[in-house]
Amino acid sequence: MPSSLCFTIRFLQPYSHARGDRGEPEWPPSPLRLFQALAAAAAGYWNERMRLAYAVPALEWLERQPSPEVIAAPATPASTRRRHYVPDNVGDKVGKSWSRGGSEDIASFRTEKDVWPANLQGEAINYLFTIRDDDPEFHQHKETLPTAARAVTHLGWGIDHVVGHAALLSKEEAARLPGDRWLPGEELGEELRTPTHGTLVDLMAKHQAFLSRLQRDARGNESFLPVPPLSAFRVTSYRKATESDLCPYAAFQILKPELVGNRSFDTPRRVRDVAAWLRHAVGQVCDGWPFESQDPVEAFVHGHDGQSKPIKGQRAERRFMFLPLPSIERRGERGNYVGAIRRVLLVAPPGCERQLDYARKRLAGFELVDMEGEIRGVLNLLSKSDWVLRQYTQPATSWSTVTPVVLPGHDDRDPDKAAELIARAFRQAGFAPELLRATQIDFRKVGFLPGVDHADRYELPEQPKVKGPRYHVQVRFPHALPGPIAVGALRYRGFGLMVA
Repeated sequence: MPSSLCFTIRFLQPYSHARGDRGEPEWPPSPLRLFQALAAAAAGYWNERMRLAYAVPALEWLERQPSPEVIAAPATPASTRRRHYVPDNVGDKVGKSWSRGGSEDIASFRTEKDVWPANLQGEAINYLFTIRDDDPEFHQHKETLPTAARAVTHLGWGIDHVVGHAALLSKEEAARLPGDRWLPGEELGEELRTPTHGTLVDLMAKHQAFLSRLQRDARGNESFLPVPPLSAFRVTSYRKATESDLCPYAAFQILKPELVGNRSFDTPRRVRDVAAWLRHAVGQVCDGWPFESQDPVEAFVHGHDGQSKPIKGQRAERRFMFLPLPSIERRGERGNYVGAIRRVLLVAPPGCERQLDYARKRLAGFELVDMEGEIRGVLNLLSKSDWVLRQYTQPATSWSTVTPVVLPGHDDRDPDKAAELIARAFRQAGFAPELLRATQIDFRKVGFLPGVDHADRYELPEQPKVKGPRYHVQVRFPHALPGPIAVGALRYRGFGLMVA
């Protein structure tokens, strides 16, 4: 079973000065930076200052590997740049001028240098290279590469002090590593330099050119030979693992029909109704929907296949989710309490920002109307900085349901079967099996949070008919994930909704 060779770099200060091609802070530091740091550390550790020899086979093996996954602590660029003036290395020339009676000011020989660091919210960055168990060549280098990693002292600028380490990790251990996960090979994303076949040879040639950059002719005159830039590398697009999987959303508060104050609804009795009212409103504002050829309103809004039957298969995932949000009320020392519904969330599939934006613009000020034609409330756009909303969307490792998960099948009152059905619900919602193997999942009929009712007391929609049992669920992921998170057979109708 494949495992990962994980190079871990820990920064000894909360910033990094590495910069990309456009002069902006580069985070995460590119895999090419790691490779260069390993080559420099190997040269120092085995005292091969002029030319590498001992670690060459191991580094050449590493440069041939596919681009690694990168797991990095979050970082944000500093709000301002600092400009420094670095003295030029012309002391000998100015000194000769002074000896001849000249009056040149050495302070005038300086170069502007902008410093723009990235401020780190953690200390570690991990580079994961997938290793096949049947790769005989790796076993020849499994001592050399960790030794070189332990000798790494800098990554980025010379002032970016680090401690290096390397180890083999299982998939489960790799899934538990904290930080933002950056995946290679995407068409769009952050472009990072990665080593390729020939990178080490080019690095050593560049080092030799640097050592020989000053030449003397027969008369003793010095000449400078420019050092060529490194050219043997490839550029790989990276994106955060959560970015392509993030579902865009629009949040609304529910105002009273007379637009004075918020309207509230009892969660166990009304979650199905509020979701239905929101779906009906979206169906109305999508009259003239410009995406009909690709995403028909019947499927994207109502979840039907054109014959008023629930859509099935892969196309079933491509539609809006209608999520009533129970309020999270702060009650002093008693902690947070799950209250009534005063907000709603319209969630689109990943990559469907335009479809969401079309509905969001038209929903502001729209009325929620029940089946009898009574106006139940008016939608008002909600800021993403709203405290209650952030409890449903901010990254967190621990999540609990505010409405029960409806299982996608019958558990026959067997706890083991129920656990498997809950895991299936998470897989159907898009969670990777590797992540779930490293995730702790607990379930029961009674809620995990104050204010949450017994799972069987929540009224289900009359259509579609879903007969699966209901449970409240609490999960603890190996690293923080953002919301909104909803799982289960009725996750498009407000059930299985989780709060951080």
